[in-house]
Amino acid sequence: MTNAPGESDAVVAIGAAVAEHDLERAAAIWRSNDLGPDATRELFGQLGAADAAGLVAALADDVRAREVLLWMPGDVAASIVSALDTALAARLVGGLPSDERADLLAALPDRSRADIQHLLPPATQAETSSLLKYLPGTAGGLMETEFLAFPSSSTVSEAIRDIRSNQQKYAEIGVQYLYLVDDARRLVGVAPIRDLMLASEDAPLSSLIKSAPAMVRDDADTHALASAFEDQPFMALPVVDAAGTLLGVVNRADATEREHEEAEDDYRVSQGIVGGEELRSMPVATRWRRRGAWLAINLLMCLGGAGVIAWHQDTIAKVIVVAAVLPVISATSGNAAMQAAAVSIRELTLGVIGDDARTAWRRVLMHELLLAVLLAAPLGAAVAVLSRAWGAPWTIGAAVGLAMSLNAVISISIGGLAPLVLRRVRVDPALASGPISTTVADITGFALTLTFVGLAA
Repeated sequence: MTNAPGESDAVVAIGAAVAEHDLERAAAIWRSNDLGPDATRELFGQLGAADAAGLVAALADDVRAREVLLWMPGDVAASIVSALDTALAARLVGGLPSDERADLLAALPDRSRADIQHLLPPATQAETSSLLKYLPGTAGGLMETEFLAFPSSSTVSEAIRDIRSNQQKYAEIGVQYLYLVDDARRLVGVAPIRDLMLASEDAPLSSLIKSAPAMVRDDADTHALASAFEDQPFMALPVVDAAGTLLGVVNRADATEREHEEAEDDYRVSQGIVGGEELRSMPVATRWRRRGAWLAINLLMCLGGAGVIAWHQDTIAKVIVVAAVLPVISATSGNAAMQAAAVSIRELTLGVIGDDARTAWRRVLMHELLLAVLLAAPLGAAVAVLSRAWGAPWTIGAAVGLAMSLNAVISISIGGLAPLVLRRVRVDPALASGPISTTVADITGFALTLTFVGLAA
């Protein structure tokens, strides 16, 4: 979605006013324009944390300020809140929905979080502290504590009176379901609001229960939540603890968003950015740390391949065509390893590969070795012909082809097994399988090629 022309002009005007340190004029322009999420993200993406916080404070409109915090990426919202006056930050954060409030506080530095929590109302403090105990990707970490619950022994008329007397409050939290609990606050049933409106006023709420309620445990992870929503047509699911006590409600949209965020996190790490999402408006030190961590690891891994080449400098000097062949062997073997790793990761995700390590490893190795041998022969032959076409004698071509064939078998086998080994040592296979497989493929490919060529030369 692109910004409307008026929004784009407003973003430019506000940015210019902030650059001139005229926050009052910037706030006045903002108040006179109804900026949507995209334009707001564009505006604040251009500002540093101090300027963004100053603009939010100058706005003097809590509703719009909270919209900014909700629309911004988590790290950006946290940087804005950290730069705000503590009293203002507490007021804004305290007015957010419970799940958004907990997520934002979790992203803050410990000192800022403690200072803000100290200024929250006691009930809000207790509620937030309980939510912060959950891991971000669990149902407990995603749930909202704003929901509509009644004792199942109450009557329809009692529930309707309560809803009407708290109409504004319930409208703000978007009530769609009525959750029915027993005396110990254990969940016993769920009913859509429409069923309540159509029922006889003197009927007990328990009469609205048509079947056992669908629910999720508070420790359910993102994948379990996704499966639960795939199996159920509901827009929200109640969250309970081990005793069945109703704790909150997790929305389908929030569960889907979290699933997408985890996929994006995996992609970022696979591309060498660790520690969370990165935006260019973030401090340089933060961006340096997030990129540098992976680059340092990658550098150490690559030193193995460089060491093999350095050890065989004399061979390369005598048979210069090897310098042209090495990248071909490296890239081809690395791609073969990645293909095998991708299949193993997919089978792990689907549960096709069981927990018995020896059985799983034997199965993967057996199937990959057969395919590896079938692929290795034509790959080796192609590299041998390529070497001969570049002027190398047939003995060198044969040595290079044999190295390619053997390395293809080794690379495919390692690629297939790497995700299983990583899972065994509790490392996410999706993140580490690629770099490990391709680096090992490079090292073995260089070693085999240079060794065989050295013997044939």
